[in-house]
Amino acid sequence: MIFNTSERKGAFIILLLIAGILFIPRQVLPEAADFFFITQPIEITKDSTLLITQHLSPIVSSKAQKQERHIELNSADSIQLISLRGIGPYYASRIIRYRNRLGGFYSVEQLKELKMKYFNVDSNINLFSVNPALIQKADMDTMSFKAILRHPYLKYEDVQMIFNAKRKYGHISYNILEKHNILTKYKLKKIKPYFK
Repeated sequence: MIFNTSERKGAFIILLLIAGILFIPRQVLPEAADFFFITQPIEITKDSTLLITQHLSPIVSSKAQKQERHIELNSADSIQLISLRGIGPYYASRIIRYRNRLGGFYSVEQLKELKMKYFNVDSNINLFSVNPALIQKADMDTMSFKAILRHPYLKYEDVQMIFNAKRKYGHISYNILEKHNILTKYKLKKIKPYFK
């Protein structure tokens, strides 16, 4: 015997690795296989960079197409969000939960409010779009104290002021809040898209 048992296992593993490196990429990624394995002779001339660029263009364009699609934040599901680089299941669920608490996004900039550590909103802002028509406006007059308190832009004190105004004026709406300056202008501006 030339090899003992452990040497035969090692040689077998090395052969599997070599086979995996040479043959599996051709089966799994046919367009990448053309790049990694020279299938046609490449002639080096003055226009070599042009040839190499043409050879790489199908691979580069398919990756660019994946990143260039726009995702509409108010209708996107978790599968669409996960398809973006940097957003996994955890961030996707946070985005959807926040959207539900808000009633919808009126600006892509609102994603910054989630403070996602591993996803830079500024550099990926062009991947998203927002349709404000999909925002679900709530009627404060029919909502309970707890339901209004769930809105991320309102604190306990704000909701108390809203309900004090409701008792004072008989009913409550965004127009009453604005007319009687119940909340600060900054707060009113933030909640305007969400309440009738």
